Order: sequence, then structure tokens, then C-alpha cells
Amino acid sequence: MPDGFDITDLPFGWVLVVIFVVAVVAALGALGYVVATRRVKQPFVRFLARYAISFSVLFLIEYAFLSLLPSFHETMQSFTATVVGGILGLAGTDPLVSGSMITLQNPSLSFDVTAACLGGVLFWVYIGLVFAESGVTPRQRLLGIIVGLSVLVAFNLFRITLSIYLERQTGVYVHDYFYLFNMVFVLLVWAGWLKTRKHRLSDLSPTPKSI
Repeated sequence: MPDGFDITDLPFGWVLVVIFVVAVVAALGALGYVVATRRVKQPFVRFLARYAISFSVLFLIEYAFLSLLPSFHETMQSFTATVVGGILGLAGTDPLVSGSMITLQNPSLSFDVTAACLGGVLFWVYIGLVFAESGVTPRQRLLGIIVGLSVLVAFNLFRITLSIYLERQTGVYVHDYFYLFNMVFVLLVWAGWLKTRKHRLSDLSPTPKSI
């Protein structure tokens, strides 16, 4: 995205970022518990522990890939930029894609698809919520992860494309405003999985016979 103020340039900037991310992730877990307990009552500590462990493991795996094998994220960034550039091209913006950079003309704008733009944190939050839910069969959990991540990946591409398009059309930098909606959208996708599971479980329950 365009150069501008970066909180990490401040003293202890990275500490502030880590605290913010931890607070957001914890808040999503707490909200997820509230949503989940509307269906099945379950201990808060156990739910939050499963969620935190799942998220932490996945987050550390991504961090290891980013540190030890940066080419993986670079490839994903370039691929994402290519897909987004293709969609923007259909909208008549005539973008130029070079690696992870997307450049537009009239007005001249440059956007960098960074590792953070790939949406890893949101994906791991969703998987953490899926693993935190109790009374789930391995098949239900696997289907929830596959379908949910597919939706989130598609949404992430839409989010990046829309933020670039809107900035070109209006001149307003809207990229950061999407983060709040991203969190809400993750909860919506997860709540949708819970609702689908509930319906499927109710469909499997025996129907009382009339006498």
C-alpha cells in the first residue's frame, strides 16, 4: 500500500503492534465463545485454551515460514497481486503488476501486497475458533475449515481489490478501515458454520412417529 505513517517507526512500535494483535485475537475468541454458547454451553477457559493453542501454533508456523522460507510468502504475494490486477483490469483500470506491486495510472498510484495483506492472522483466528468448538466430529471440523477458508480467501481478494479501486476512484485511503470489518466477517463465517452444523445435527435426529 502507499507509503505513509507506520506505527512501527515509533519507539516500542513493534511492542504496540504485538499488544494490539493479541488484544484483537483475544477479543475475537471471547466473542466466539459468546456466539458458541448460544448453541451449546461449554466452559469458557477450555474454549479459550483450545482457541489460543490452535491459533498460536498456526501463527508460529507462518512466522517460521516467513523467517526461514520467505520465498513462499513472496510467491503468494505475487500470486495475489496478479489475481487482484486481473480483476482490476476487468474493471477498466489497466493495472501494471510487477511482483507484489500493483501500479495504476490516472491517477498514478502504487500498491504493495505485503505478507500482512495475505490475511494469515484472520485465517488462523477462524481455524482456532473451529478447533475451540466442542462436540465436533473430525469430518465436520475438516469441512468447516475447507469451506470457511475458501470463503475467507475469496473475501480477502475482494477486500484488496475493492480498497484499491475505491482509492483510485475517490482518493480516500480505505485499506485500514477494512480491518475492523475483516474481524466481523470472520465471526460471521464461523457463526454460519455453527448454524449449518446445528441444522445438520437436527436433520439427523429421529422424527417422532405419530400413533
